[in-house]
Amino acid sequence: MPHELALVLIFLLSAFTMSFAGFGFALVSVPLLALFLPIKAAVALQFPYCLGLFMYQAWHYRAHFDWRQMRPLFLGTALGLILGAYLLYHLPEAALKRALAIFIASVVVFNALPASKVFMDRIAQNSWWGRVCGFISGSFFGAYTIGGPPAAVYIMSITADPLKAKSFLASFFTIQFILMGFVYGATGMFTWPGLKTSLLFSPVVALGSLAGFWAFGKASTRLYRQVVAVMLLLASAVLWWRA
Repeated sequence: MPHELALVLIFLLSAFTMSFAGFGFALVSVPLLALFLPIKAAVALQFPYCLGLFMYQAWHYRAHFDWRQMRPLFLGTALGLILGAYLLYHLPEAALKRALAIFIASVVVFNALPASKVFMDRIAQNSWWGRVCGFISGSFFGAYTIGGPPAAVYIMSITADPLKAKSFLASFFTIQFILMGFVYGATGMFTWPGLKTSLLFSPVVALGSLAGFWAFGKASTRLYRQVVAVMLLLASAVLWWRA
């Protein structure tokens, strides 16, 4: 498969996933792009689309936004972003990716067990649960712009409404991406040639996004939650494999 066609398919799949699930663009694109590009180049190439799609979804689902449920996640993510940006430049990826994979898979599997519902409902009401998920999300977002799974674990534990979940995730990551844009810009990860290369994929990203929105409109709440759970488990497997 030619290099260019592979990148087109990666962006198409990433955009579809993002528009359907409310997260997952970087989760899909960064590991796959890293098969063809250095990790920093992969992060920079997909960054503009992550920011743009999250901003659009934050506006599109704004009527379903609830700041009170989002606040604990932000308290944890502030420190996590600083740590993650540091880790990107100073530590190897393998141990970090596997730690994230174990965390995600453990929570998803546990949450699927019938006996876990009462426990998850209880800890979801504790603000520290949001802070822990926020810290983990911020750490990996700062390192690889892959902070979606911990945030999704948190939001899926406090609401069953897909529209509310997508509004939550879009608003949360819009703010994260804006903050990290300044950090990455200051560290020299962004260049004009890189931005021009990234913009070449805008038609396929738009096509994938439209397909994802269409599929989300046809899905039930139960199907949405099942798809997100499967995505999280697949993300764990990919992160472990890529480590």
